[in-house]
Amino acid sequence: MSGEPLLAIGEVAARTGVSVSALRHYHELGLIEPALRIGGKRRFEAQVVGRVNFIRRAQRFGFNLAEIGEILDAVDPRFRGVLDDRLQELRSQQTELGRTIETLESLRECTCAALESCPVMTA
Repeated sequence: MSGEPLLAIGEVAARTGVSVSALRHYHELGLIEPALRIGGKRRFEAQVVGRVNFIRRAQRFGFNLAEIGEILDAVDPRFRGVLDDRLQELRSQQTELGRTIETLESLRECTCAALESCPVMTA
């Protein structure tokens, strides 16, 4: 242990904006580990805050908890495969989003009397 005071699960929740139940779930999945238990209560080292923040950010990037576990547990470049898969998925979504934007921009400029007969929508 680092010598810093240990944090109760509620303190970790307050510092990260993650609910206590989510932290318990992360623990059940092995994503975070308490340093020890005191009176049956989990106590965490301060660096768990950074790990939880990483988990939250990775979720915003579209990773599920199993994938995040793979990334966190990787001791070699295996995690790069998970990242490559996600990047490919995001690039595909980006391409589709670009097409959608182009179509909507074309519709915006459309002078057809009815959109259901507009060539932009029927193409």
